[in-house]
Amino acid sequence: MPEAAFDAAAKAYDQNFTYSKIGRAQRALVWKQLEQDLDQQQTKSILEINCGTGEDALQLHNLGYQVTATDISPEMVAVSKHKVDSEVDFKVLGFSELRNAFSPQSFDLIFSNFAGLNCVSADELAKLSEDFYALLKPNGVFIGVYLGKYCWIERLYFSMKGSRYKAKRRQSKSLANIDGVGEQLTFCYSVAELKTIFREFAFKRSRPIGFFIPPSYFETSIGKRMWLMTILGLLERCVGWMSWFSDSADHVYVKFEKA
Repeated sequence: MPEAAFDAAAKAYDQNFTYSKIGRAQRALVWKQLEQDLDQQQTKSILEINCGTGEDALQLHNLGYQVTATDISPEMVAVSKHKVDSEVDFKVLGFSELRNAFSPQSFDLIFSNFAGLNCVSADELAKLSEDFYALLKPNGVFIGVYLGKYCWIERLYFSMKGSRYKAKRRQSKSLANIDGVGEQLTFCYSVAELKTIFREFAFKRSRPIGFFIPPSYFETSIGKRMWLMTILGLLERCVGWMSWFSDSADHVYVKFEKA
């Protein structure tokens, strides 16, 4: 079952990603975009899915939003509850359970960070898009952060290492390593594919997250070199507003609005 790998990764997830230099840098990029969108919307109630260890739920709560946060992993939710007070409503729910669990309740924003929705196939994601549409208020917004389908750093890195499969693995379904404790079948999508899947929504924009700041498995070789991270961060700022780089980044930030 998919929750097993994430349960096993829960205790070390913050150490391995959330508090790593690369993890912090990429989350800051997401939040730069998210805060801009939150300011533009009349957002009060937020449903966060695949909340992981609650880092985003904590920040959203501290900004004064009404947050309901869900994850399929009981262990991830347990870690989250240690970070955030009882005013955040945490629930152990898989994606397919969301609509039945919350309907007829509705939200201003549904938010999914860092590739949780890459764990579902295109058909499953299309069904979820219908569920999101039903769970959003009029003019409500869905914001998702997905793995980029054509991450240029990953393609170059594994090509130089002679691994053609890993260089192209995001272009077809593949098994992703979950912090060395399990594997998860993963599906990557281009922005064009996401527009088709979320066709009931109005597409607003996409942004690259990690065009120069590399995937998290570079932490040992790059993350500890602060001078290099500083340079990569400066370069990232130069392209962060350019939507045409989205598919080639490690992650892609997409915003859809309920039409």
